[in-house]
Amino acid sequence: MKMILVIFSFFIFACGNTYKKTEINSQSQISGKDTCDSPDADIGCNFRNAPSELTEVMTICGDSEPGQKIRIDGQILKSDGVTPYSGIIIYAYQTDSTGHYSKSGNESGAQKWQGRLHGWCKTDSEGKYVINTIRPGRYPSNEYPAHIHWAIMEPDGKMQYLNDFVFSDDSLVTKEYVSNPYYKTGDIGVLTLSEPVNGIMTALRITVLK
Repeated sequence: MKMILVIFSFFIFACGNTYKKTEINSQSQISGKDTCDSPDADIGCNFRNAPSELTEVMTICGDSEPGQKIRIDGQILKSDGVTPYSGIIIYAYQTDSTGHYSKSGNESGAQKWQGRLHGWCKTDSEGKYVINTIRPGRYPSNEYPAHIHWAIMEPDGKMQYLNDFVFSDDSLVTKEYVSNPYYKTGDIGVLTLSEPVNGIMTALRITVLK
């Protein structure tokens, strides 16, 4: 039986983006516990609960969510810096306006740790996406800039975390911070928000995958 499981896992790995989902679900079934229910869960856990149908628009929270409403218009390009990268699944999660990963109580898997403010979308034919949300608050410790985490899954199944979304007017986004991006992948991720229009601030982010 062990040999069969090993051969099956190898076969799924060769099939691209179905590997992580299958491996994670199989591990949960074998161990009897949800292996994605952990603060250190595998990156694939971010995508396990994604809806089967995705558009280029991600709405992380509704109109009743406290905080400054923001809209991020983004585009992902291939490594040549010119070719739009379509079909990338994006996952993002963040704190609420008070700096907490607040819960609704019905989260499962990785989202039990990441909170209720999360969402998914998929880049369109021009590599573009939109995120509608609120500006996150800093952690109560005040050690880091306010930020939005994100991870991507490419059409071939490759997954990676990219540099967080942070904000140019945050006093903790210093020259030192900008010179040492955490993941050192793509753009640094500093957003410059516009003045509010109808209560919504907007920003643009262009990301070139390396």
